[in-house]
Amino acid sequence: MALLIGSQARVIFVATLAAFCLFWADALRAQETTALPDYVIEQFGTPPQIPQGPFSEELQSAVQVAFVDSMVQSNWGTEQSLALNQIALSKDPRIAWIISDLMRFVSSRQLSAALADAASRLLGKKLQNGDHWGAVTNHLIAWDIPAPPDYLRVKRTIFTSIVPGWERIFVEGKIDWRHVSWGVF
Repeated sequence: MALLIGSQARVIFVATLAAFCLFWADALRAQETTALPDYVIEQFGTPPQIPQGPFSEELQSAVQVAFVDSMVQSNWGTEQSLALNQIALSKDPRIAWIISDLMRFVSSRQLSAALADAASRLLGKKLQNGDHWGAVTNHLIAWDIPAPPDYLRVKRTIFTSIVPGWERIFVEGKIDWRHVSWGVF
């Protein structure tokens, strides 16, 4: 009988310990994802929902066509425009980081407007005319939107298609590539 009571106590103890560990882990995760400060919400609004995980195969293909192939081939055509529209329809604001990167190098007003429109749709914000790159980037930073999957590879392609020597810079490391750009700030 004493053995049975001791065994039950151990089961209760182990179950309680397991439950405590599960709830404690959730509490720690909740502390890691802090809410945005009121002043950020006041100035930039509420951030869009951010999907988790990798892109679908269709979205990966659209990113490849719009941002990688266009830079490697130095061409923006109908195929890239269709891919950009598919990207905008994805409602994945993480891709706005790639759009922001490409905006730094675009000289065509038509392409710049298309990129601004796509970023606006991804972020759920109507961007004012003018400095679209600044508006997009400011929202991404303020809302702490995470980098998209495979971000470094795509960013490297965009930047090294402009200056080939930059491939030595764009390597894996302890750097937040979202905050690396080119130009006068």
